[in-house]
Amino acid sequence: MEASEWFELAYKVIGGLGVFLVGMMMLSEALQTVASDFIRRVIGWLTSNRLMAVGVGVIVTTIIQSSSVTTVMVVGFVNAGLMTLAQAVGVIMGANIGTTITGWIIAIQIGKYGLVFIGVGFVPYLFGRKQVPRALGKMLIALGLVFLGLEFMSGGFKPLSHHPEFIRQLTIFDGKSFLSVLACVGVGCVLTFIVQSSSAMLGITVALAVTGVIPFQTAAALVLGENIGTTITALLASIGGNVNAKRAATAHSAFNVIGVCYMVVVFPWYIQGVDWFIENAPASVTGLFAVKAGDAVKGVDPLVAMKIAATHSGFNIFNTLLFLPFMTQLVKLVTWMRKEKGAGQKRRLKLLGNLSTVSPELALEEAEGEVELMGNLAIEGYAKAVEYLQADEELLDQGKRVAHLEQITDNIQMEVTLFLTEVMQAVVTQEQATRGYALIRISDEIESILDYCQRVVHYKSRLLREKLKLTDAARNDLKGLIAQLEEFLAAALRFSKEHARADNQDPDVRALILKADAIALACERARDGHLARVRDGSCDALAGIAYSDIVTALLRIKNHTVNILDARVGRWEQRREALRNMDRDNGDSERIERDEVIPAGRP
Repeated sequence: MEASEWFELAYKVIGGLGVFLVGMMMLSEALQTVASDFIRRVIGWLTSNRLMAVGVGVIVTTIIQSSSVTTVMVVGFVNAGLMTLAQAVGVIMGANIGTTITGWIIAIQIGKYGLVFIGVGFVPYLFGRKQVPRALGKMLIALGLVFLGLEFMSGGFKPLSHHPEFIRQLTIFDGKSFLSVLACVGVGCVLTFIVQSSSAMLGITVALAVTGVIPFQTAAALVLGENIGTTITALLASIGGNVNAKRAATAHSAFNVIGVCYMVVVFPWYIQGVDWFIENAPASVTGLFAVKAGDAVKGVDPLVAMKIAATHSGFNIFNTLLFLPFMTQLVKLVTWMRKEKGAGQKRRLKLLGNLSTVSPELALEEAEGEVELMGNLAIEGYAKAVEYLQADEELLDQGKRVAHLEQITDNIQMEVTLFLTEVMQAVVTQEQATRGYALIRISDEIESILDYCQRVVHYKSRLLREKLKLTDAARNDLKGLIAQLEEFLAAALRFSKEHARADNQDPDVRALILKADAIALACERARDGHLARVRDGSCDALAGIAYSDIVTALLRIKNHTVNILDARVGRWEQRREALRNMDRDNGDSERIERDEVIPAGRP
């Protein structure tokens, strides 16, 4: 081959690879846009059941069309505390099965019709006004680009099948001996790591096979190596994450490496089994994947693309079935391999992966996990502040813990805001934008709750430092108020968590409105009681100031909790006013009295 021919081969292959990768990226984005709500529900199905976790991995990866994206997402969820390590391992196993769908898409012999897909898809994509038709048009364009890219690569590789020197150099990669299989596995692993896409390498492998450049055995061995190379992405993504995130990425690598190791040993028999299975498949099925007589290269098996896809699927399905009963042992293995250093680690939200490939919906799920963690910290911080408030002596450990939790929530709130701001810069739906801004607001409100918990500690510390005491009546008022607020805070955060994945339930909102109003009424009565004690001289003036500050801080915690609910459901004051009018119509005098004492709209 002359220099000009090598140049033509290079730009066809590289250009075809570029078109293929753009098509896969667009296909992933379009599928995620159409199925974003479904993805959220699927992730919500996660339980301790290992079969369910594997099923979630299969479904999500089938939709996303990238096991790398799924595993990076899983590492992010583990890092954010949204997913346990055991659940993550199950999802990763399922992701390995789900990604094999890409091989079957590539194997369909309709590459010559890529332009037809693009032509049909551009109409709804450019002229559609609604999101779903535009996404479907984008999906058709993406499929067209995938098939077009494969055609370009196949056309570029064809001259190599007639190049004797190149064919001679490939003899060490013929996949017919143990060493050549290992060599192919190594090449597949390294190239996948370089390209950072197992789908792209699979496309190149199929293109090489259908043009007769490499035999089926070589292609199958390359596929095994690609299964190892794709795990590098998650390992890189786990850098900087917590120990469980690193363990999840390690589990992905260990799962695939161990599988490839035993598969190399039985490789000749496995290849024979795949060959027999495809040759004996119904003609109605093989006809979809067989290269047509006019397009086939002389001496090349017309079903080689289908056999490569079957090799990929068979390996991952068999490996998952083999490991499924030993999932607990795999978790223990990676826990041993990745030991936790120190008593604890500083948790930080970390964007794992590129938002150009991870959909906003999945990024929002990661942020949900971090906001949920903030809610748990707020409940703990409030409990510690109350414990400090009700004690007769200074509890240094509780006070330090509240201050520490306040610092943690400050850091998380800042990083959540930066993270979600970046998410909002992507192309998002109105529902995703609303949810993103709600999460930013909720994180800010939770951080403010911890601020006021720290103030409660400060006010009580002032009482202890000045050796001042509250009256029994004041302590009783505080006791009732504290209990009501504790119940309301827990209920509101629980509702916020559930509402992220469910429709608004008006009865639940009504109950929360009643709880919030009851706390406001309790604060009002506490203040009235304080003023009465000041007038009759039973309350020390300095102690009374601290007491008033404590009540105000508790009221502010209630207000910020209400703001969390408003961020989720919206129109809080309108709902409250509607409830007041409804109760007035029903003759609920107690409710009306509460509204007259605490008018709607009051902070």
